[in-house]
Amino acid sequence: MIVKDLVETKELLAEETNEGIFVVYERFENTDCRYKGNMVEKLECDPEEQIQILQCDSTACDSLTSVQTYRLGVDFLTIEEIEKDIRSNYAQYMQQPAPLG
Repeated sequence: MIVKDLVETKELLAEETNEGIFVVYERFENTDCRYKGNMVEKLECDPEEQIQILQCDSTACDSLTSVQTYRLGVDFLTIEEIEKDIRSNYAQYMQQPAPLG
């Protein structure tokens, strides 16, 4: 059984996203736990990093729905590449610049 411990989280693009949209970076430490007789054997696994686009389900924002999940090192190699993809492919979730004049 793989046990995932969330060890780091931070919001990205907070100043750029619309109200009710959250871009969240998460880092997990993974451990493979196995029973051996009366003992539990723990084997450290590679850490896992992901970035999710989350959206509020209601005006109260008491529940979030995952719109997209990016796996760092699998889907893209860097956070900057993921942010660029979000800006281009999920522009509807980004604040639009105010018109001049």
